[in-house]
Amino acid sequence: MTVFRGLAAGVAACVLGGVLAGVPAVASTGGPPGLRADDDNGIAGQSAATIADRARTTMAAATSMRLDAQIQDSAGTTGLDLQLDVDGNCAGVVTLPAQGGKAEMIKHGKDVWMKLDDTLLKAQVPGNAGDLAAKLINHRYIHGTTDNAMLGQFTSFCDLTEFRRGFTTKPVSEQLTKGGRTTVAGAPAITVTSRHDDETGTYAVATEGKPYLLRAEVKDADGKVQTAEFRDFDQPVPTKTPAADDTIEFNDLQ
Repeated sequence: MTVFRGLAAGVAACVLGGVLAGVPAVASTGGPPGLRADDDNGIAGQSAATIADRARTTMAAATSMRLDAQIQDSAGTTGLDLQLDVDGNCAGVVTLPAQGGKAEMIKHGKDVWMKLDDTLLKAQVPGNAGDLAAKLINHRYIHGTTDNAMLGQFTSFCDLTEFRRGFTTKPVSEQLTKGGRTTVAGAPAITVTSRHDDETGTYAVATEGKPYLLRAEVKDADGKVQTAEFRDFDQPVPTKTPAADDTIEFNDLQ
């Protein structure tokens, strides 16, 4: 059963190659970037280049985080709400463009559980086969391991170690501009704008605690926008897995 054909590669490419490339920046939210009484990490008083470097370094050291992203392409908007860590564990939801449906996913070590809604399942397995697959799976999680090529490909972006590579390389000929104050989910931040290779990035860096990147917005030359918010740094990925009676083995679907 080719439940995941095409889905895996597309989502993984979006995550690793889109909003993550070329950390740090966003258009200024206005106002002078002066210090405020509740700043405790000193980042707001630094230059745009220093803010960018500090954010890259801090993000590269994170052992886990939650990612909430909206990624546009020719098919529409893909939504990602994932918690992931450096050990390759993750948990969350992927929502596909238009009427593409969504998938809940859990990965611990090599084990993978995925629950596809009927819309997504029937999109991947069209016609009578899709109806039969939906009836057989009956809203249960599909369980397998990363030894399965399709499950392994779909969950390849769960590894935070790979994900962080986007934060470690400075874009060539990057132009940085310091912006103004903003907040992300109630947390104070300072913005920096990055321009390179016909892309403009909008990045908000935390001014309290560690200077994590809290929000990124990237617009390319075609006007497509990719946004992501980051939180729950260094918090463990949930370890709960589906019960046996809520699970069907991938091998039983062949």
